[in-house]
Amino acid sequence: MTLPPLRVMCLSNMYPGPGAPDYGAFIERMCDCMETRGAHVERVVINSRASGALRTPAKYARLATQAMSGAGDVDVIWAHYLFPTGLIASLAGRMRRTPWVITAHGGDVANLSRGTIRQLSSGAVSGAAMVIAVSEWLAGRMYEEGLRPERVEVASMGVDTDRFQIGDRLAARVRLSIPADVPVVLAVGGLSERKNPMGLLQAFARLHADRPDARLVFVGDGPQAAVIDAGSRRLGIPGAVHRTGVVPNRSVTDWMTAADVVAQVSLVEPLGVAALEAMASGRPVVGTSVGGLKEVVPDGVAGVIVDPRDPVSIAEGLVRMLDAGPDPETCRAAAMEHSLLHETDRVLGILAAAAGRPA
Repeated sequence: MTLPPLRVMCLSNMYPGPGAPDYGAFIERMCDCMETRGAHVERVVINSRASGALRTPAKYARLATQAMSGAGDVDVIWAHYLFPTGLIASLAGRMRRTPWVITAHGGDVANLSRGTIRQLSSGAVSGAAMVIAVSEWLAGRMYEEGLRPERVEVASMGVDTDRFQIGDRLAARVRLSIPADVPVVLAVGGLSERKNPMGLLQAFARLHADRPDARLVFVGDGPQAAVIDAGSRRLGIPGAVHRTGVVPNRSVTDWMTAADVVAQVSLVEPLGVAALEAMASGRPVVGTSVGGLKEVVPDGVAGVIVDPRDPVSIAEGLVRMLDAGPDPETCRAAAMEHSLLHETDRVLGILAAAAGRPA
């Protein structure tokens, strides 16, 4: 007897919308992939960054209303972030007697240091059929912050290995107006203090002293943008440092293809999606030792793990990858272990088990 498709409610406070096409795009990609694997996914989401004293409560009230209305029509609720979405999932799940699973991504676990949020998250977590952490490190952090989920699985959101592939490096450089022979170090992501752009900048200055043709490119924007500009001037390398600001998805793939090495040297990184995208593109990674990134970047195989607070360590890692980095196929093979399809099947198995049925 053939079972009907697994019915999943994806409950998220981050999801792409008309004004923010990249907002929670990793969630949309996994939902799409779930549907290609035969699941039916009902998306109850917030797809706008709009905030304010009136807007924020209003959009969460709508999310809660929709979740409670639809929870009885699905087999399992799959919520993203412990709070407030996890709490909403628990309220809807209890009211409709529907099991719920919560994926913790990182920032939500960091927020557990605030007592009220930890208390509100605790009830949602204790009643969940399963909690998914995107890395072993993040699972450990939940326990350190006082949460004690009975059932925890580790599964990331995966990397889209169809979108990020080994491409034509020279052609990508032509499109981006980069000379063919200059070493390019790339950093992709929000320019926040946690991402440690100044640590990378200081390390690059050491590299640049020996390789004056080298370039450092920051793809993304954020509160540290002006700090980067001032720092590059202070270090005497403004002409070697380029900030693109926010770019379309297709341009991110070009930058990955054009780069020689991708740096993700955050002060803490729960997983490191940009590192996975780099490896899928055939590019080696210089990655932080703090957090879960080292679980997906094999040290000495597809990159090198460094101390993010030590510019000398970062610089040495960059030089090593530029001089004797792994070949593109080795990098991609490491990423394939965490492909979107692989991780989707893992999550679907968890959701099916939570619903009391085979995957």
